[in-house]
Amino acid sequence: MYDGTVGVLGGLEAMRALKRSGLRPRRSIELIMFTSEEPTRFGIGCLGSRLLSSTLDPDRADALKDKDDAALSAVRTAAGFTGTLPSVRLPPNHYHPWIELHIEQGPLLEREGIPIGLVTSIAAPAAYRLTITGFGGHAGALLMPDRKDALCAAAELILSVENHTLATAAIDTVATVGTCEVHPGAVNSVPSRVVLQLDIRDTDPARREAVMQAIRRDCEELRQRRKVTINEELVNADTPAHSSPHTIELLEQICDEQGIRCKKMVSRAYHDSLFMAPLAPIAMIFIPCRNGVSHRPDEFAKPEDIALGARILAHTLAKLASE
Repeated sequence: MYDGTVGVLGGLEAMRALKRSGLRPRRSIELIMFTSEEPTRFGIGCLGSRLLSSTLDPDRADALKDKDDAALSAVRTAAGFTGTLPSVRLPPNHYHPWIELHIEQGPLLEREGIPIGLVTSIAAPAAYRLTITGFGGHAGALLMPDRKDALCAAAELILSVENHTLATAAIDTVATVGTCEVHPGAVNSVPSRVVLQLDIRDTDPARREAVMQAIRRDCEELRQRRKVTINEELVNADTPAHSSPHTIELLEQICDEQGIRCKKMVSRAYHDSLFMAPLAPIAMIFIPCRNGVSHRPDEFAKPEDIALGARILAHTLAKLASE
């Protein structure tokens, strides 16, 4: 209800307010509502901004398939989106700056009583599909010494992900195993195959890769000890984005002029702005969300916080469009 929606409607309201004020900008002000920022039906998010910025090859995008083996090309055509994907590409420097309003999706602003967050960098995710294959059989008949239980190996691997991520002692390093598909998935059958999906994010790609290398060493140890096979498939790996120092400085100035407290912060969730960074200098404005909750039905942001975010955005757009 608020993730993404605040940015679209807040951006629209900021533009309407500027129009009502009589502003005559030197530069055009545009609002973009991207498709498929959040859904991972095809195993990858931010499809719209990836294609707009040429971060994702159009042919590869059209060939992406969902769990029912339906290709993106067929799904979008059936929905009436029949244009060619290469046609959406924007050239570098198409925009003078790019700025996005968003709920924080974390607890820091609310916890510290600060109404505005200024995003200085966006952590980049890497996604992997890990398939563990063992040997299944009847839960009663297959003796314990003879088992190659894929789920037991997967359980150790999940803990390995957690342990190596914590070992960095870096607040910006996060990793999640979000899905676990167990085959054959019966209470009276020893699991023969498990598919895990791993999401690992960091503002430092080298540190992210170091965690992954440590996980790979544990995978090798598990292969030897549990007599299973573990296959690693890279779904995608993105690079971090850093905000424009000029825009962040301008945002700080506006907040100071308005008497509004602000906080510089990192976004550990990723956004379309991450993929707009190759095209234009970027920045993001965060507003608090209740209990830092997002991706749940009780996600919520106060109307007055949304209004303040839109007001700061409007002032920023007015200055950037007049440069």
